[in-house]
Amino acid sequence: MGAKLSRTVFLIASSVFFLLNLSLASAFELKTQYSTIAYEREELLRKFNKEISLGSLSYLLRNRNSITVQDEARGKVDVLTERVEAILDMFPSLSFKIILLPTDKEVRRAYRLKYGQDIDFISFYSPREKTIYISVDDVRIGVLAHELAHVVMDQYFGVSPPVKIHEVLAQFVETHLKD
Repeated sequence: MGAKLSRTVFLIASSVFFLLNLSLASAFELKTQYSTIAYEREELLRKFNKEISLGSLSYLLRNRNSITVQDEARGKVDVLTERVEAILDMFPSLSFKIILLPTDKEVRRAYRLKYGQDIDFISFYSPREKTIYISVDDVRIGVLAHELAHVVMDQYFGVSPPVKIHEVLAQFVETHLKD
């Protein structure tokens, strides 16, 4: 019984520690047209912005003023969100959060705390919180578009479709991103 109690105390303590650290992820917030991007350190936003390369979609930023890293990241997230909506032909009124975490380890920890399961994800969308958790070390345009597809579908449908349908449509978005 003592070992079980020790493990429970350890799990509670580590959960509280992680939640406190997760609240630090909101030390900075950047508002976009559709979302709020939360991050612990400026370098996370800089790295996120650098890794999200719009490539052939860059022309969509031409009418947006990008003076700072914040401006550029804001523009990229909004342009990509609009592109995902167009691919899915779903245009809900969107409001969601993106939490930038340094590595996939923090993403896995957040998932375990929320859902009690160990996974091997670099990002995930929490429909209850309307929040994307994403590893800045592993982010790329396809990963973010995949998660944005989950956001769009979640907020478009009154009753969310089955998980397999969500995944098929999110993969469809990744495939057709640059068409």
